[in-house]
Amino acid sequence: MNDMKCFGFYIIKPLVKPEWITLNTSHILSVSEDGLSEKFPNLEKCFWINYPKSNRVQYQNYLQLDDKDFSDFCKLVADLFDRKRLTTDVRFCCIEDVIKICQYLRNVNGYRIIGIFTDSVIFKEFENEGTFDVVMAGKECTLKKRKIGCDILGCESLGNGYYSFDSYIANSLNEVIEKQSNYRYTVDIKTGLIENTYEETIFFSNLIQGQGEFVIWTPFEVYEYFY
Repeated sequence: MNDMKCFGFYIIKPLVKPEWITLNTSHILSVSEDGLSEKFPNLEKCFWINYPKSNRVQYQNYLQLDDKDFSDFCKLVADLFDRKRLTTDVRFCCIEDVIKICQYLRNVNGYRIIGIFTDSVIFKEFENEGTFDVVMAGKECTLKKRKIGCDILGCESLGNGYYSFDSYIANSLNEVIEKQSNYRYTVDIKTGLIENTYEETIFFSNLIQGQGEFVIWTPFEVYEYFY
């Protein structure tokens, strides 16, 4: 297997599995944009200006921050975004930025720091396409981490080098894998992440190519970080 490269970092909270998802799990932990993730920060509530001001008030109350801390938090988000260290899909390219912004989560529980990894061949393909700061994200991180599963994601371009991820489970493609795979497909009951090896996840992603969304289904390993 080729060396694994880090594609980026997210701060996310597992969500209770929606009823329309057929996966045998209680919660979903995903970086996709299919209504399956709660990422931090929520750009609609602390950065984008074309949303009601009440969104910021609600977010400040949710984070339990005073006026100064919330203002500093919003400025930090804007700075990271302007320097292209934070994407529209709320992916960080540097773990140092993740640690810095996590100080504003001190009053809220449930969020986890994760990194997604893919093999060097796929990583190079994204790099050649000019995908946002994959080289910077690919640098080694000194924080302790543990693998918590694999995922299959499809990259959908938003233009200007930005993109979002679709999840294979949003199209119920897990049912295709369950019926057609030569491997026993298993998922973690608390996250919905694939428990099979990365090599088997490659097989699963090839099995569902051309189905669901108009994307290339790509295998990833998912790691959780601790500091």
